Amino acid sequence: MAAYTTEEYADIVFAYGRANGNTREAQRIYEEQYPNRRVPHHNTFANTFRRLRETGNLNFQKPRINRRQYDVAVDENVIRDEDPTTSTRKVATDLNISTWKAWSVVKAEGRHPFHYTPVQGLLQADYERRVKFCRFLLLADVENGHFLRSILWTDESTFTRAGIFNQHNLHYWENKNVNPHLTRAKSFQTRFSVNVWTDVIGRHLIGPHYLPRNLNRDNNLHFLQNDLPQLLADIPIFNEDGPIVFQNDGCPAHYRVAVREFLDNTFSNSWIRRAGPIAWAPRSPDLTPLDFYVWGRSKELVYEVEIDNLDHLIQRIDAAFLTVREEMRLRLTTVEMRRRCRACIRARGAQFQQN
Repeated sequence: MAAYTTEEYADIVFAYGRANGNTREAQRIYEEQYPNRRVPHHNTFANTFRRLRETGNLNFQKPRINRRQYDVAVDENVIRDEDPTTSTRKVATDLNISTWKAWSVVKAEGRHPFHYTPVQGLLQADYERRVKFCRFLLLADVENGHFLRSILWTDESTFTRAGIFNQHNLHYWENKNVNPHLTRAKSFQTRFSVNVWTDVIGRHLIGPHYLPRNLNRDNNLHFLQNDLPQLLADIPIFNEDGPIVFQNDGCPAHYRVAVREFLDNTFSNSWIRRAGPIAWAPRSPDLTPLDFYVWGRSKELVYEVEIDNLDHLIQRIDAAFLTVREEMRLRLTTVEMRRRCRACIRARGAQFQQN
């Protein structure tokens, strides 16, 4: 249907004003005033008034269709760059085109911007050790179906005031017209932290236990001799599952002679450590459930809110561990460990796809 005349548009605005901005009422007034005319849709009254207010023009103008002009030479130049890390902004600047144009060409070519995954750096000698460690775990798991669930995975981690601040996953939902202008502090003059120990065996999460800020041979040995037995007392470990296999990474406090002698006497040849009866694969957080699940999940929960003081931090840690303890499943220390060991072997000891 053709657009309205200028006179009709003027009468539409007049009726809209008489109705005080009520489009339904404006439609009724217009129909009573001009019974021989076609009656506009009630939205036409508001649209006409808005158009007059914004553009000063009553006549409706069809939008100009801006068809994309395909330039084969430009498209080829966009995708010709062999450096996969080049940004679309740089390509657009170099070719004197818009960033939108560069994005549309890249998208049409089916390319997607993937993010880097931070991984632990490895030394050349680590690859063979990682493969050897994974083969041992898989073989022991075949020979003894309870082996993986009998490993006592242990580790310490530091929780600070600043913690982790993942802006990508942190959202605040609000009406799109109401910007709350949220901020969150990530740098502080007053700093504090706690050193937290925990372990996992089977589907059981033990801890958190708060260690001295600086872990050394003496306080680590005191912890192993006095605190660890009490922490393990309430965990239902069945004798028929075989002896506990104690895992320790290679940090200096774990490698002191007195500590190794104590663990040798306590766990005999059934413990994992650097250059130990079962050789631990160095720099391998991807091969321990504490690193690939427990620490990440607990810190995600702890730092959902800003930390006010040390007591608040400890309170958040305790609450986070309650949640993680409920979420723990046996498959993390069995099925997931088998999958990761196989993936590590296929990668010949290099970093592998985590998910």
